[in-house]
Amino acid sequence: MAKIIKIETGTADVVVTSEFESEEAAAKDAEPTKVDAKVSEFKVENTKWKKGAIDNE
Repeated sequence: MAKIIKIETGTADVVVTSEFESEEAAAKDAEPTKVDAKVSEFKVENTKWKKGAIDNE
């Protein structure tokens, strides 16, 4: 039996919050200690459908 795969592409508004050890680390573009990303809006611009096989059957 085939499964159906739905692929949606579009644009998204994202808010990324990065936490650093100090102000100096943030100014030097060092690796953040914590990163959080939140998608506030997603607008679908294109939808495609395709058939795929179910694994392990």
